[in-house]
Amino acid sequence: MKKSTFDLSRSEYRYSLALLVSALAFVFTRWTMPIFQHNAFDFYLAAVVISGCYGGFGPALLTVILAVPTFGYFFMPPFNTFSVSATDLLRLAIFTVVATLTSSLSGSLKETKSTLQEARDELEMRVVQRTQELTRVNTALEAEIAQRLTAEKEILQISHREQRHLGEDLHDGLCQTLVGLRYLTQDLHETVKAEGSPWAEEVGNIHLRLGEALHQADLVARGLYPVELETNGLLAALREMAEKISVIYRVRCRLRCSEEVFSLDLPVANHLYRIAQEAVVNAIKRGKSKRVSIHLRRHRDRFILSITDDGIGLQRSGQRNGMGLKMMMYRSRIINADFRIRSRTKGVTRVTCQLAAEKELDHGIQIQ
Repeated sequence: MKKSTFDLSRSEYRYSLALLVSALAFVFTRWTMPIFQHNAFDFYLAAVVISGCYGGFGPALLTVILAVPTFGYFFMPPFNTFSVSATDLLRLAIFTVVATLTSSLSGSLKETKSTLQEARDELEMRVVQRTQELTRVNTALEAEIAQRLTAEKEILQISHREQRHLGEDLHDGLCQTLVGLRYLTQDLHETVKAEGSPWAEEVGNIHLRLGEALHQADLVARGLYPVELETNGLLAALREMAEKISVIYRVRCRLRCSEEVFSLDLPVANHLYRIAQEAVVNAIKRGKSKRVSIHLRRHRDRFILSITDDGIGLQRSGQRNGMGLKMMMYRSRIINADFRIRSRTKGVTRVTCQLAAEKELDHGIQIQ
């Protein structure tokens, strides 16, 4: 009902506009024609165009219908009568045709503009709806990302706690047992050696191998739980790790550092230590590296940790894209660091982790 009332009032407005412009065309023509001697059709053609553009074909046609008898009565001799000559009748017919075509074109233009406006309004409405949908999806995605980061952080905390417990258990359990066995074999070796027993040499070898096993178990325990990291900081822990890696895996692992002091919080230092540890072990086991370099430096407002190896590279070792790489990515995201891996054609691989020292750094992961 409301729509019908609205359409009716709109229709009344359009035809009222046609009557108004027709009246104005008559007034202006009547007023200016004795002065300028112009063509009587000028103002009426303008009235037809205005009616068509703003009212449509119907109002424009009404303007033509009103103009034809007005011309014949007021502006064509003999004046004030409806009788016209053949020439004026031809002029009137031409005006009628031209005005009708103009009405049709003006009406089509109005309909086209109306259609375009409706399409624009619909497009804007869809844009608003899609923007609202994208906003909702983006909000849900941000919440999911936050949940995933929280879960990843908790997983790494659990992993760190379990590694610490395992390292403590290994140090307090297996290492102490090996120490006891080593002392027993030492006493046994001294006893059989004093008696001149032929087993003295074998017992001595057992004693020596127990010492090596104790040393390796102690190194593994320290790797699982780096006490040096908590007591003396990241640099000391990395130096100890490089020495330990060189002994256990019989490779050349060295540490380079441009500064002696790094003001890093313990959780951040722990993540950087684990990233370096994972990168070094991964380079040796998967990349078949013989030389590994750990470089820790500060450049302007960033801490940069890089691990470079001479292994077979990522392209020839698909296994290097496993859990270890994912763990390094997770740790870099948690400390809001930029993590990159670059593998060159000759097999040289470099793992780089950059951490902002004073301002936050947008985290990202790129593999080239």
